Amino acid sequence: MNTKELKMDCDEAISYIKENVRVYDILELSYNRVFTPGEVLVIDTSEYKGKEGLSLIINVSEETFTSTVEVNLEEIKDDLIEVVHIPKDKNETITILIDRCDFE
Repeated sequence: MNTKELKMDCDEAISYIKENVRVYDILELSYNRVFTPGEVLVIDTSEYKGKEGLSLIINVSEETFTSTVEVNLEEIKDDLIEVVHIPKDKNETITILIDRCDFE
């Protein structure tokens, strides 16, 4: 399997996810001491309170329980540390190391 490592700030990572992640891809999100690995079931880029949004519903990969979670990436983007993207139809893994975004 091919592996790519990219460095981005949190806004670039959000753009990457919007443009490249598809339903049924595997996504592993590391943010604020939380690790959420699983299959992407829904991608929602609707506006929320007048701002661009990006919410994902992920079927969490756990052996002890089955669960789905909704993660609003726009709300947690400042806490993102790393994103691993494994496209369902490609033999590659993309690891995104996230630099801290500037606060406004």
